[in-house]
Amino acid sequence: MIKGMVVLLLAMSGQADALAQPGRFGETPEDSIRALRNISLFGDRYRQQNYEDAMDFWRLLIDEFPRSSRNIYIWGETILSHMIETAETEEVRNAYLDTAMMMFDKRMEAYEGSNFGDPGNVLGRKGLFYFRHNRNINEAGQGYEALTESIRLSGNDPSQAVIATYMTVTVGKYASGLVDSEHVIETYTWLTEVIDKALEKSQSDQLIQAREMVEGLFADSGAADCDALIELFSDQVYASPEDVDLLNKVNDMLTNAGCTDSDLYLAISEKLYVLDPTPQSAISISAMYRARNNDEKVVEYLTEAVEIQDNPEERANYYLELAIIANQVKRDKQLSRQYARQALNENPSLGRAHIHIGTLYASESNCFAGEEDAEFKNRTVYWAAVDRFNEAKRADPSLTAEADRLIETYRIYFPDNETIFFHGYQEGDTYTVGCWINETTRIRARR
Repeated sequence: MIKGMVVLLLAMSGQADALAQPGRFGETPEDSIRALRNISLFGDRYRQQNYEDAMDFWRLLIDEFPRSSRNIYIWGETILSHMIETAETEEVRNAYLDTAMMMFDKRMEAYEGSNFGDPGNVLGRKGLFYFRHNRNINEAGQGYEALTESIRLSGNDPSQAVIATYMTVTVGKYASGLVDSEHVIETYTWLTEVIDKALEKSQSDQLIQAREMVEGLFADSGAADCDALIELFSDQVYASPEDVDLLNKVNDMLTNAGCTDSDLYLAISEKLYVLDPTPQSAISISAMYRARNNDEKVVEYLTEAVEIQDNPEERANYYLELAIIANQVKRDKQLSRQYARQALNENPSLGRAHIHIGTLYASESNCFAGEEDAEFKNRTVYWAAVDRFNEAKRADPSLTAEADRLIETYRIYFPDNETIFFHGYQEGDTYTVGCWINETTRIRARR
């Protein structure tokens, strides 16, 4: 008779397969009737939002029949949240929070081996529940541990909420002096690695948002200062100079923290360049050496950039950089002009190269010192300079205003008509400017 009633109750409650699952509703038919009656009463109170009364049935079910219904755990979160938030004393509040922590542990135990009891998921829920109801960072212990294990066990399917909460709590612990900057950096490194591995399988918007949140929290934490990063990673980088993943990771962290002027960043950039040389990285390294006034290295990397760059316009820009360095640093005007001419060979529209050559010529106002008729010859360099400024306008009309200003600046140094006539020339004649310039130009008088 009792067994028949149990079967009927199971059928009515949609649990007709329960008899095939020993222990789920107890060991005897009487246990099953008691379990099902309490499940029914529990559900009624829950749906009525009478959470205080539901707690009585919930306690009985989780203690005696923990596998009788998944709603013990699903609805249990809502009920315990209510009990915690409406508790009249801190002592009662903490007791309910401890009860909730027990509930998650019981769920993993009762449903071991099933998706519902999956530790990665349940521990994540446990940690999130904990921090939802306990924001005292000094008491983060079991919630933090739950989140740590959840992330570790979740593999390529981490939870955005778990990761974001974990990083938030880590930063909070650092702000409270509970952990050092090294712990924050290591946490950031670990979480980004977890997210990146997951993104390799699926470009999930949630994962992308999680990475952005982690990066933002790390950047604002105060732990990501250059000294801490350099101290933590220097030995690793120098010990594993061909570990591309490590180099890229540290490179990104130094970049995000604004440590691009550090020697470690330069060393990493050079190691990455050796492993994968690109024009962009060569230019970046040359700029770092320029900031250190190491002109030899600047030229070395600019030259390499030219050699591996396929785009002629970019090669032209690199040659012009070399031209500027040759003039400003090496004081070698002929070499400077050579580079500028190579720039024009690559890109005839690079009017800036013409302006550079013209400026070189205009700076040679004493090129003929010691020669006969030096005063007249020194003024002829301005003809060649102005020719270049005119070429700049033709090559790149956007430089017209600048070129015109330069023309007006230097044409006043042309020789006058009397001086031109005195030396046996007249306006319009061709003239080859000597010194190292050796440009053929047209004679013009000062106006």
